[in-house]
Amino acid sequence: MKVAVIDIGTNTFNLLVAHKPNRRLIPLAIHKEFVFLGRGGINNNIIQDDAILRGLKTIKKFKKIADELGANKIIAIATSAVRNAKNGNDFTRKVKSLTGIDVNIINGNQEAEYIYNGAKEATNLGNNPVLIMDVGGGSTEFIICDRYQVYWKKSIEVGAARLFEQFHKSDPILHEEIEDIEAHLERKLNQVVEKAHDFEVETLIGSSGAFTSIAKMIAHNLNEPEKLKHSTEYEFDLVEFENIREHIVHLTLEERIKIPGLIRERAPMIIVGTVLVKFILEKLNIQQFKLARYALKEGVASEFLNCITH
Repeated sequence: MKVAVIDIGTNTFNLLVAHKPNRRLIPLAIHKEFVFLGRGGINNNIIQDDAILRGLKTIKKFKKIADELGANKIIAIATSAVRNAKNGNDFTRKVKSLTGIDVNIINGNQEAEYIYNGAKEATNLGNNPVLIMDVGGGSTEFIICDRYQVYWKKSIEVGAARLFEQFHKSDPILHEEIEDIEAHLERKLNQVVEKAHDFEVETLIGSSGAFTSIAKMIAHNLNEPEKLKHSTEYEFDLVEFENIREHIVHLTLEERIKIPGLIRERAPMIIVGTVLVKFILEKLNIQQFKLARYALKEGVASEFLNCITH
């Protein structure tokens, strides 16, 4: 049984085709397209017409790939940008009429649950409570959990696209703009910080694009890019993270685009992403920081394939 999962995110659309011949999820194909569905409308809760067209084109392309690979089922999941958009349902209706695919718009809690399932496939979460953090374009999911269960989860609208459009106006970013982001995070994330302290969290596990970008930059700096190619997890060097953050914060977009390991499309929003990550690392006094390469789409695939086999 092969399943295809289309993850309709605020910045990126992801396609995963996978099966589970034994108890491990085996990805057969992974595709990513930068659609920027939230561009120009994320903070006004609207999907712009040009973004809708980019989205439809990408889903059509993904369906063709899934069909060619013999996927028995296609599951499409939409998150923050579509969830909050006044015209989100218009978009899903257009997807249905163009491709026949029903888009499932999920809430923040479901999103967090899927991310937990995905991260669990990628890394051993251990026996002590850890914090999983998934920085999307529209929202960021926070999940306090261990390998057995989720203790607390919350989806908060502090995604990279939202922060970028609201605060990152100058190039390079101004010190005052960073302070404004931090003040905003202080207000939005106080509950996350309190809960993490209650559970004595010392480990942060990052999933999704922003963390993968940070990992690739660090791996390039440490001359170990192959470590990321062959593994579903990666241990961050906290000192190296701080060095990179300190370095890129002074760069213009043009300079950031040239950073080894950072893909061009991630360069605009990487600064707000690192500000968000640094905020959590410092507030929680994190001792261990890891990347889990699997997130929402792997969690959806894993859950579906488990239901089929049981």
